[in-house]
Amino acid sequence: MPEGDGPSRLDAASVDAAIAQVLQAERNARDDVQRCAREAESLVEQAHERARQIARRAAHRSVRAQRWSAAMLQQRLAEIAAQQALIAPSTAQEDAPRQLQRAVDALAAQLTGGTP
Repeated sequence: MPEGDGPSRLDAASVDAAIAQVLQAERNARDDVQRCAREAESLVEQAHERARQIARRAAHRSVRAQRWSAAMLQQRLAEIAAQQALIAPSTAQEDAPRQLQRAVDALAAQLTGGTP
């Protein structure tokens, strides 16, 4: 065997090994990128689900707050109505003599042709 063939065969084997390593590294990198993409997609879906859960809880809380506010409003309105019911008869009783006098004056004015 000539001396020139030995080193070139060694160099070709080294080049083939280097190419194989690069190709394997590319496959590994592609696999890693795909794995990362799947993980990222999973994280995004988890984030969307968490956002949906938060939105549902917020909507439920909002409805509860609205119901509570409506109940409090109804309660306050009922209290005001009860107070008005207590006040109205006494006010009517106080105004009754004046109203009666005005009605009598108006009737007398009509009957006599005068002005009340």
